[in-house]
Parts: sequence; structure tokens; C-alpha cells
Amino acid sequence: MKPGTVIFFDAGGTLIHPVRPVGQLYAEAARSFGIRADADRLQQGFLRTWENLKPRDPVEGARVTDDRGWWREVVGGSWAGQATPEDFEAYFDLVYRNFARPDWWLPYPEVESVLGEIQKRGFRCAILSNWDRRLRQILAGFPWGHHFEELVISSEVGAEKPHPTIFREAERRLGITPGQAVLWGDDPDCDGEGARAAGWGFGLVARPERGLANLLEELT
Repeated sequence: MKPGTVIFFDAGGTLIHPVRPVGQLYAEAARSFGIRADADRLQQGFLRTWENLKPRDPVEGARVTDDRGWWREVVGGSWAGQATPEDFEAYFDLVYRNFARPDWWLPYPEVESVLGEIQKRGFRCAILSNWDRRLRQILAGFPWGHHFEELVISSEVGAEKPHPTIFREAERRLGITPGQAVLWGDDPDCDGEGARAAGWGFGLVARPERGLANLLEELT
């Protein structure tokens, strides 16, 4: 790799994952409102809603609402076919705040050691994620969060992977050219196609067969 290469990491599915399935976490939050929901149906609804949401066009500057409305649509869609809590706004607010808590997330086992080894080898580390500002609070709750020079977050940029705008912004912030950037992520489309179109290198995370430790081996 070229001198000064930055290895960018996607966040969800690459570095961290929810402490329990999303549907189960939605159901647990609903109990505070006297609702006993079917966690499996919520999980299915979440996955279906997530897959059906269309990519958004980029905007000029940060998204003003920090994607809160987008997430409300995801949570609401997950409840299709089930009676939602009567005060849905209060319920959604609780879920939204809970997912900003570091203890609602778990790192994959190899994350800390891989990040340390990458920096020992002289590579720079950064985040490139389709997320919102809550990611800063989440990563700050882990002892390895200090490894990242920069957090490039879609809601703050106003564009999401695979759109080239977020890749160009990442280059600008880190002061690099496309040939000095590599993205490791778990989404072949958003991460993989976006990186290749931007002229970046790409490493696919496909657990359990292929994690960050496998990508680290390829650096040698």
C-alpha cells in the first residue's frame, strides 16, 4: 500500500452489532408502555423495512434532523401487523435514545487487537459509516474508540455510501488521494461498489467466514 494509506472502517456489522437482535430490543422497550410484542415478528418487520427503504439523494451540508425521521420510519415499519404502543412518539424517543447507548452494542471479538496491530504497522484508521451523530457517543464508550483519526458519518456529510460525495469528503478530511484509501465493510453494494467507484481499495467482511483478522492477514 502507498505511504499514508488510511484504512476506513464501516461501523455496523463490521466493528459493532446490537447486543441482542433489533426486534428483541424493540420489544423490550415496548414493555415500558405496557405492550408485549412478538420479538420475532418485529425482527422480520425490521429487516423487511430496512431492505425496502430507498437510497436518498445527497443534500447540501448535514441533514438537519440527523436522520431521526428516517429512523422513525424504520421503527414504525417494523411494527407492521402488530398494535403499536399508544404513545408511539414517546416509544420511538426511548428506542432512539437507547440505541445511542454503548451498552446496547457489542464489538466483534477481534476489533481491539486488529486496530492496535494496524496502527503498529503504520496505517491510519478512520470511520466511514452510514449512521448519524449517535455513532460518536457509541464509539466513545469503547476503549478502542481513540484509534480513529476521523469519523465520517453520513448524516453529518449529507450523503450516504455508495454515493461518491461521502468518499470525496473522507479524502478531503484526511488529506489523501483515492489511491491512499481502503474501506473495510460488510455491505458489497454500499461499501464495495461505492469504494471501487471512488477509486478506493476494498476488503469485504463476511462473518463468520471472513472477519477483520482475515483482512489483516492480507495486508502482509
